[in-house]
Amino acid sequence: GGAGGMKKPVWVTDHALVRVLERVGGFEIERLRREIAKKVQAAVDAGAGAVVIDGYAYIIGRADGRGPAVTTVLKVTTEPQRHVPEGER
Repeated sequence: GGAGGMKKPVWVTDHALVRVLERVGGFEIERLRREIAKKVQAAVDAGAGAVVIDGYAYIIGRADGRGPAVTTVLKVTTEPQRHVPEGER
């Protein structure tokens, strides 16, 4: 950084976060990966694009030609979804 210039905020990559969880926090990432894979395997075998487990939707896509992969996890809301008809907005 130069003197007097605006400082750029630091970005922490996903890779770095995983390493911190593993190395600083002692979190077993590979064990978690295996547990998630085991939980979603039946849904994948059935051809599902997602599966809800304990209030979270595990989204299944494709990753780098390696076959099915959990690509993200979303919290499933328990709020009723209110659909407002087009003419009433």
